[in-house]
Amino acid sequence: MYQYADRVSYSEVDSNLNLTYFSLVNYMQDCSCFHSDDAGVGVNYLAPLDRGWFVTSYEIHINRLPKYLEKIKITTYPYQVRGMMARRIYTICDEAGEVLVYADSLWVLMDIKNLRPARINEKMIAAYPEDPDRPAFEFRRPKLHYNEEGEKVGTFTVGENYIDTNGHMNNSFYIDVTRRFLPEEGFSSIDISYKKAALLFDELDVYLVKLETGYQVVLKKDDEVFTIVEYK
Repeated sequence: MYQYADRVSYSEVDSNLNLTYFSLVNYMQDCSCFHSDDAGVGVNYLAPLDRGWFVTSYEIHINRLPKYLEKIKITTYPYQVRGMMARRIYTICDEAGEVLVYADSLWVLMDIKNLRPARINEKMIAAYPEDPDRPAFEFRRPKLHYNEEGEKVGTFTVGENYIDTNGHMNNSFYIDVTRRFLPEEGFSSIDISYKKAALLFDELDVYLVKLETGYQVVLKKDDEVFTIVEYK
């Protein structure tokens, strides 16, 4: 388990002073990075090995979005760290310990030079011991699919400010981009499936599907699906 405390800043909230989805995912991502770096297996350790962690899915549940100036605690629990894959649970709690947001995620360790999965070494496995007190949330782990029935609602070009140290569009920006095309807000769950990494200057088409509950937003290039996000 790893935890850090923070305070929601003005640059992280929307017009209603609620934490944005983009900032929410950044908090979880930062918690992962702080954890890995403090454990000695972070960015500075991975870069010389041509290794990097790629997230393949998020399942995010929102009980309440943190508000401007609210003090929060972000916690992550790594588990099932083996082979080439690892999972992380996240929680974001208020000062009283109430769980505002909880999430599950699946990650793959990648050989960045050859763009293929790489095995997790013993040092990394030792850095992420499983916590016996990991919270026992009920996760659905949905398999997201696009049935080609969406309406094209826009296009998007990946700019330089979207690229991270792994050389592709950072995972939080997929939330930032897809959210812009939603006809409404106020969702209690966000499911994300990352199919293919978007690179600098990729031009992606955005498709919107009205679900029975909520919306599916899909980023595509030609006939290839890059990301599917479902807001419910």
